[in-house]
Amino acid sequence: MPLVSIIIPVFNQFDFTYVCLKSILNNSGDKIKYEIIIGDDCSFDLTKIIRKIVGNIKVVKTSENFKFLKNCNNATQRAKGKYILFLNNDTEVLDNWLFPLVDLMEQDETIGITGSKLVFPDGSLQEAGGIIWKDGSAWNYGRSSDAKLPEFNYVKEVDYISGASLMIRKTIWDKLGGFDEIFSPCYCEDSDICFSARNLGYKVKYQPASVVIHYEGKSNGTDTSTGLKQYQVINQKKLYKKWKNSQSNVAVTDRRY
Repeated sequence: MPLVSIIIPVFNQFDFTYVCLKSILNNSGDKIKYEIIIGDDCSFDLTKIIRKIVGNIKVVKTSENFKFLKNCNNATQRAKGKYILFLNNDTEVLDNWLFPLVDLMEQDETIGITGSKLVFPDGSLQEAGGIIWKDGSAWNYGRSSDAKLPEFNYVKEVDYISGASLMIRKTIWDKLGGFDEIFSPCYCEDSDICFSARNLGYKVKYQPASVVIHYEGKSNGTDTSTGLKQYQVINQKKLYKKWKNSQSNVAVTDRRY
């Protein structure tokens, strides 16, 4: 039985997925037993036959194009691990990335969600945990800074963990019923589930010992006025509306709604 179920939602982009899978194989070590589940959202490139190219993976195909959030929820139904780890296919995991995430959770049952340090391909910092402001907007803490600076290299509580590399206890995932589909097709579902886990009394922590390269914007671009990227703005408003009146401990700083 795997301890961790790694969920990789994909729509085409076979080359990125292949590189991601190769990095998992090369850099996960043998301390943690894991399974890999590819959520194939009606791809029409080589992803269609990925099981013929890559061994020891599960592939869960959607019956129609579900888009990111519903694809994640669908694929996770096959997960058998104690922990569910969502990983974007436009990532490369670095050496010993998996054990620190699991070890942190195993040592403290009050931690419900943890996530990796995200870096750009040039090694600069993309995100050391996420910040949520009072208006529901978000920011990547430390963005474009030197990833080796001490302020980005200790375990700490954060407002949210990016879905590019986010691990959650399966018991919490099941209790919450997965990502809230009001945020479909994508964006803010990661922030929301972090707030929901905290609302249940769990902590959300950043683990800098787990490092992942994220090729940001390869899936949906960076223009928030068009395509799926526009839902980043739309769903920020939904996030604000959902949590603005909550009296629960939904933020770890004074940036409460």
